[in-house]
Amino acid sequence: MKQNVGGVDRIFRFGVGFLCLALFFVNDELAWKMIFGIVGVAGLLTAVTGYCPISDLLKIDTTGKK
Repeated sequence: MKQNVGGVDRIFRFGVGFLCLALFFVNDELAWKMIFGIVGVAGLLTAVTGYCPISDLLKIDTTGKK
């Protein structure tokens, strides 16, 4: 897997992922819990690994490598 998520993008994804997981534990409605849980886990995983399959499909690379 080649990395396609750069520095600022990783920080943003980590922040959004952390916020969504916090909202997951605070919210009582099941539909919102599912949305916050999926977005939170996806955000943290892409931030940690540096790879996003959706960005790969769209040919988006924020690493700054040419």
